[in-house]
Amino acid sequence: MVVQAVAHLFTHHRVTRALLLVFAALALVSGIAVWACGGAAPASPTSSGDRLPAQTCDASLWSHVYDAARLQVRQPCITVTGTVTDFHTNDDGDIDIRLDVDRPYANLLNDGNISNLNGHLQTEAICQTPPSAAEAIQACRGFAGAVAVPAVGAHVQVTGSYVLDTHHGWMEIHPISALSVR
Repeated sequence: MVVQAVAHLFTHHRVTRALLLVFAALALVSGIAVWACGGAAPASPTSSGDRLPAQTCDASLWSHVYDAARLQVRQPCITVTGTVTDFHTNDDGDIDIRLDVDRPYANLLNDGNISNLNGHLQTEAICQTPPSAAEAIQACRGFAGAVAVPAVGAHVQVTGSYVLDTHHGWMEIHPISALSVR
């Protein structure tokens, strides 16, 4: 029945057919643009089985990451959920926010996360405070991070680059592009 209705629209309504073709073309172009720009990874299910809304990462943040060479990108953009266990500031101006990730994201942890971070995922909001380390001042120059840091115990959704911090040996989301309380 649906096929007959669509066939009727295509044969009897040239305007409708033209609009359908335009919308199909826009959808195709939009999909290609997201793919070509390294768009967000497919959303993973949350513990309740819901899908996460699509997120994108801000690649321009990388120009403000202190000593970016120490970070090996494993996935350019990923979204995870979890509970904030603690946070602290660093002398490079970043705020480290550690997460007890929800079960579907446990595979993002490596041995460094298990042994050095009590099984938590490090996430970093860059240039949140003025850096005191001389080497980091240039990275934050002209940029002030605007990630709202949630309270310990908050259930959050974090989007950013999934990286290996080669200085510490653990996995991180660094830099954070978006963080919201769920």
